Amino acid sequence: MARYVPYVPGTARASRQRGAVLVVGLIMLAVMTLLVISMLRTSIQELRIGGANQVAQETLANAELAVSHFLNVNNGRFAPGFLALVAPAPGAPDYSLPPIDGGAVTLTATQIQCASGTIPGNQYANVGRQNALFVSTFNIRGISSSLLGGTASVNQGVMAFSASC
Repeated sequence: MARYVPYVPGTARASRQRGAVLVVGLIMLAVMTLLVISMLRTSIQELRIGGANQVAQETLANAELAVSHFLNVNNGRFAPGFLALVAPAPGAPDYSLPPIDGGAVTLTATQIQCASGTIPGNQYANVGRQNALFVSTFNIRGISSSLLGGTASVNQGVMAFSASC
């Protein structure tokens, strides 16, 4: 039968194992430290991406808001020569902007063309008169810039029918 030998400090078996736990513990500590540093770098990069995405969405929303506001305020006024009218004149375009968060918006409106046309599907639109229907095409452009750096541009086309150019 095998005989049990109790552990006695200072014997040869104890001296061979002294410090092994310390070395293994330091190696595990170093590996965990590297893992934490890697996770911190990843989370910082994700925060930067999220911040840039937020700025981009805010600038795009501001540009869309300005264009939508211009279209709502000037609804029914789009006609040939509409943009050439000066503010006190009746029917002049209203370039006022709604409150914008975190940046500035530039709004421009241009008349692209005015040409004769017909209403699709209406074969009687020009009966009795030649070129009785004209189509004016406008481009409304909003350019938004953010205080944190970034720009967005929104273009909206508008077609208006009139009796003359």
